[in-house]
Amino acid sequence: MRLLVVMPSYPYSPRVGAAIAACNNVKELSKKYSVYFICFDVAKELAEFAEFAEHFETVQPKYIPIFIQLICYIFYALLRIPFLPATCMKHDMRKRIKELMERDKFDAILLYDLMAIQYCPPCSYKKAIVNVEDPQSIKTYRMRKLPLCSLRQKAALFIRARLAEQFEKKYLPKMGKVLLLSEADMRDMREQGGYDNIGHVTYGVDKRSTEEIVGYEGRTEGMIVFSGSMFHPPNVDGALFFLQSIFPLVLQEYSAVVLWIVGAEPDKRIRDAAECFGEHVIITGRVNEISEYLRRAMVSVCSVRLKIGVQTKILEALSWGTPVVTTSAGNSGIAGRSGSELWVEDEPRIFANRIAALLRGEGWHRLSEEGRKLVEERFSWKRSVIELEQQIMSIQTASG
Repeated sequence: MRLLVVMPSYPYSPRVGAAIAACNNVKELSKKYSVYFICFDVAKELAEFAEFAEHFETVQPKYIPIFIQLICYIFYALLRIPFLPATCMKHDMRKRIKELMERDKFDAILLYDLMAIQYCPPCSYKKAIVNVEDPQSIKTYRMRKLPLCSLRQKAALFIRARLAEQFEKKYLPKMGKVLLLSEADMRDMREQGGYDNIGHVTYGVDKRSTEEIVGYEGRTEGMIVFSGSMFHPPNVDGALFFLQSIFPLVLQEYSAVVLWIVGAEPDKRIRDAAECFGEHVIITGRVNEISEYLRRAMVSVCSVRLKIGVQTKILEALSWGTPVVTTSAGNSGIAGRSGSELWVEDEPRIFANRIAALLRGEGWHRLSEEGRKLVEERFSWKRSVIELEQQIMSIQTASG
């Protein structure tokens, strides 16, 4: 079987969900199938990923002046095409993909990201599997409700959400399959648009060996971690919610607690909110390996209030045997059992109580062990690729 994989940008070294999924999917698929890969940009680590594809090439994007981008934005907005696809309209990529498809017969086209749809020839839509990760219109509509959004931001997000919704309704029903990362998002999107070609492919996490896992006694006393890209609005909101409403309550119960906020480009509002806690809050900024912090932490927290997608911060923590306390929004894409595999709490006082109890070791070993089992059984890359193969086979059966 021959597969054409299309991404707007080069995914290696992977730091975000879509790139991590793409890298692992291509690596596994290349063991059984002939994989052609094409994207924009060239990274320094080119050889580390290119070896997994039978054919690998990049298209160098052309620089577009700012004023031209503004004109394009207005033009495509009038055509009801969302901003990101509009600004990434690259005729060279579309032309090259058309040439590849005319030259070679592909059994399926894997498009990673909503933006990649624009590069796929309409005649091949039914062979296309679009990995959109999160439903963009639903995500953007819900982001408007975050308390940190100003009226101007809410208005901008509403426009973006409307454009994304119109784009999705125009193009996604034409695709062979549209894949999301969680069953919860799949249900929400079906209810919103009535799609009958929606499916989901589980996100995966690398399995950790028993020797790598650090027990309760070997962890750093009082250390809790909140991780993620700290410029991303849902993470900014989650961090502020934790600092303002939950962390003071944790301090009352466990005075030796230290919160580590780990992630790139922390928002100024996070830094400002953390100042009053002094040495009890450490903000790292970008780090090379988040796992170094998760392995040492006694507890990982996920206080996000945006219900969308799969919180990889939770899966990563659980894979290292680190107990997690999360909101129901954070658990929506994981569906872990509260009190067994993690704790799910929305009320600040109870959230804080759960953290303090785990810091004292109460129920720590049970949650550590059961959380690891959850990840190993339901969120492996092996399972993810098997599900993706099933989706590929389903569009072949439908077209055949």
